[in-house]
Amino acid sequence: MPEELDEERFQDAVDSGETWVIDFWAEWCGPCKTMAPIFEEVSDEVDDVNFGKVNLEDHQQLATQQGVRSIPTFLVFDDGEKVDMKMGAMSKDEFQDWVEQHS
Repeated sequence: MPEELDEERFQDAVDSGETWVIDFWAEWCGPCKTMAPIFEEVSDEVDDVNFGKVNLEDHQQLATQQGVRSIPTFLVFDDGEKVDMKMGAMSKDEFQDWVEQHS
């Protein structure tokens, strides 16, 4: 189950030394609504990656700091470093393959 992240928890997560996939999303975003169940399914199926969500409406400054220009945007952090970014909706298989590249 993905964890809802605020600024403080986001920093703790990416600095944890573990791999995180973080979804920047908003309630009004159609492609975000399409990706939400896919994100949750993949988070249940991939055990060695942590999953978090950041609501853009509540944390706009964090999104700006991370270079999020459109949503949904998915960021991968490993050992505190941003190592990959993917934007937009995609199929479950495409998303899962991308996540597993980082596991």
